Parts: sequence; C-alpha cells; structure tokens
Amino acid sequence: MTTTLSSKGQVVIPLEIRKRLGLPTGAVISCYLEDGRIILDPVKTAHPAEIVSRKNYVALDAPEGAPEMTPERVKDLLSES
Repeated sequence: MTTTLSSKGQVVIPLEIRKRLGLPTGAVISCYLEDGRIILDPVKTAHPAEIVSRKNYVALDAPEGAPEMTPERVKDLLSES
C-alpha cells in the first residue's frame, strides 16, 4: 500500500490498516526514525468505545479513558457497525 504526503506533511493511514489495528479517530500514534525508516507505532491506551447491541436498543459503551466522543467519532462508530 502507498499513501501521499500532503503539503502540510500529513499522511493518511489506509482504512484497511486502521481497521485491522482498531485505530479509532483521534488515536495517538508515536512516530520515530529507525534505520532510515519512519515508524508509526500506535500508543496503547484504554479500550476504545464501541457500539453494543442489546435486546431492544443499541448503546455506546465508552470505558473510562476511552478517546473523547466527538460527533465525528460517533459517526465513525456507527458507520463501522
């Protein structure tokens, strides 16, 4: 997979990789150089929030320490389910 560096120095981590690693919007990622390579390493934090289905309702389970619930994050969670 490839990605493109923006004029602001930003890169997009492809969706397939974000899904496989469970990287939510707002995930903290460590960035460092190793042998001339750029290494991106997700910082392990509390479990992310997730959509939980019960008998007659759907709820958002956000454990203590989960990334902040923004409208964008809720939208992302709903689109993933």
